[in-house]
Amino acid sequence: MVIDDEPLIGQLLRYQLGDAGYTVEAYQSASEALARFAYAQPDLVLLDVMMPEISGYDLCREIRTFSQVPVIMLTAKHADEDMVAGLTIGADDYIGKPFSAPQLIARVEAVLRRSGHTPTLRPARPRPAPPARQDMATPQPIPSRPRLGAQLSAARHDRGLSLHDASHACGVRWEFLQAIEQEQFSYVPRPDLRAALRSYSDLLDVDLRPYMRPRVSRKSMRESIALVAALTLLVILSLALLMI
Repeated sequence: MVIDDEPLIGQLLRYQLGDAGYTVEAYQSASEALARFAYAQPDLVLLDVMMPEISGYDLCREIRTFSQVPVIMLTAKHADEDMVAGLTIGADDYIGKPFSAPQLIARVEAVLRRSGHTPTLRPARPRPAPPARQDMATPQPIPSRPRLGAQLSAARHDRGLSLHDASHACGVRWEFLQAIEQEQFSYVPRPDLRAALRSYSDLLDVDLRPYMRPRVSRKSMRESIALVAALTLLVILSLALLMI
């Protein structure tokens, strides 16, 4: 069970854990998660600390009054006192944002082992990001070129930057950068995608112009051909009338 008020974080966690073989239910509010808790019977809870309705600390205390399910806190707060507070109220682990998928999976597996629970996982299969309708001008990766995400990730590591550092440096949310590096473009809101790509490319000095080419749909191509044909016919008719 994932409880985070940020829809993008919930989507990323669902995708990353799903690829590792876990079944994930994501909730954006504490009240909704608590209402579904008995029915869902989660093996583990990934809990955001900073939520508007109720803090992750308070929600963890509430969960501990009726369940000993393993809880991992997720937060951008990295101070020692924040980690101590989370562990003191009953959390089993504490992951700071931003986090990588391998780190997340490793910590989830470790907490489940310590709790004595070993879920039966289905074989993980690579699967594409959930489909999303794309506008004609939405940037798309070009298969014939090296993978965009690999280029960006390598350039960031060459500069010794974490996702958190890169986020502050280019003014783009770290989860957007993580989605871009994983080429999960549908997770970034369409109005923000182009600006995020440009800011990140400027920071890492990666030429993204080939990836910013508009993707022309078949429908748009058919409409363009029909328009050209109509204009051509109009010109022919005009010339014919002039010759009469």
